Amino acid sequence: MIGRTVSHYTIVEQLGRGGMGVVYLARDKQLDRPVALKFLGSLVDGSEEYRKRFEREARAAAKVNHPNIISIYDISSEQGKAYIAMEYVEGPNLHRYIAQKGALPAREAVNLIRQACSALQAVHEAGVVHRDIKPDNILVAKGGLAKLTDFGLAKGDGTRLTAANAVLGTPSYMAPEQVMGKEADARSDIYSLGLVLYEALTGKTAFLGKNVLERQKSEMPPAPGTIADAIPGPLDALVMKCIAKDPVQRYQSAGDLLNALKEVAG
Repeated sequence: MIGRTVSHYTIVEQLGRGGMGVVYLARDKQLDRPVALKFLGSLVDGSEEYRKRFEREARAAAKVNHPNIISIYDISSEQGKAYIAMEYVEGPNLHRYIAQKGALPAREAVNLIRQACSALQAVHEAGVVHRDIKPDNILVAKGGLAKLTDFGLAKGDGTRLTAANAVLGTPSYMAPEQVMGKEADARSDIYSLGLVLYEALTGKTAFLGKNVLERQKSEMPPAPGTIADAIPGPLDALVMKCIAKDPVQRYQSAGDLLNALKEVAG
């Protein structure tokens, strides 16, 4: 694919590959700017279900114009291969960022999560639930700008997306209600974002290893402050409230969480 021209985009290099797609850096020849091209992966390209989900990703992301959400430019296909053209962000995702730097200072972690939470607030107000919040889906641009991406599992049209009756999501960040096959709502995204904040503060994923899905239903990880130093008590409490097993015990909206984050940030 490198060097190939797709429509008016020239592919420069591969940026990443996952089960559902491959992302390339490309040059938009018409507007002379870098873009990211996401192609539906070859293993699922023939699946009508995955094609619909791919299209749904583009629509869900394009539904909201927000500085902390990746901009969608176009959705099309080339020789039968579906692709999405989107904003290119120069910088790692939060997973790689934490792997490189280790546990982040509380101020930096809160700043990144506040931006992601602001994006979530806009997404939820547009009637969309992301359903796959994780460090891999938060990009960190130069200057510490966070960008929410990958709306492949987003729900906003009343549909319930499943693949061969499987529960969709990333086990280490899935809310208990998602694990149990119940309807996900804004509080499910808040749970997942709480686990991302946990990881940013401690440098450790709260749920790894065996039986992750079962543990998500009832097990609480140790508070971040017991793992990492210099985490203020109110921030510790905020994280644990986000990841409460009962959705009623969590922050009830991204706006509520955003206000709480602003308070702990001072």
